[in-house]
Amino acid sequence: MVVAAMCFFIALQACQQRNTNSTATHTEISGACVADTIIYPVLIKNADPYDTWTEQCLSRLERDKLVNQLFNAVYKHKAKAYNYTTNEELSIADIKEIEEQDDFSRDKVAKVQFWESWHFDEEQLIMTKKVQAILLAYEYLSEEGELRGYKAAFYIKLN
Repeated sequence: MVVAAMCFFIALQACQQRNTNSTATHTEISGACVADTIIYPVLIKNADPYDTWTEQCLSRLERDKLVNQLFNAVYKHKAKAYNYTTNEELSIADIKEIEEQDDFSRDKVAKVQFWESWHFDEEQLIMTKKVQAILLAYEYLSEEGELRGYKAAFYIKLN
């Protein structure tokens, strides 16, 4: 029991360490591909003020910065946005149209969905995840302002 508690504490501390290096480092992918493409959602905004666990999990996320950087990448032609259902490329005018919808605001972007490839190097015990694409989804609210679900805005393919 004590060992489990110590392992949990060490893992928690490791997750809380900040990267002091201001530039990103690119890790070479090594090992066997264990997931050619895996798709999963991640909540990036806590809709429940009483959910302290989710609040703690998101405490180090700069959600506004992430959302703005993704929109800016599209507006600056550094990334292309795509329609989630048709996979058709969206124009800048299409993105502006999404932003002008009554039910949309960047502040409502509360979930992302990742498309990733996963590699596992069993010799070095290294897991490498490469993000292929990221989808932005925003809160879909009832007339009373209650969360009913999430609506896909668009997705971006990454290099």
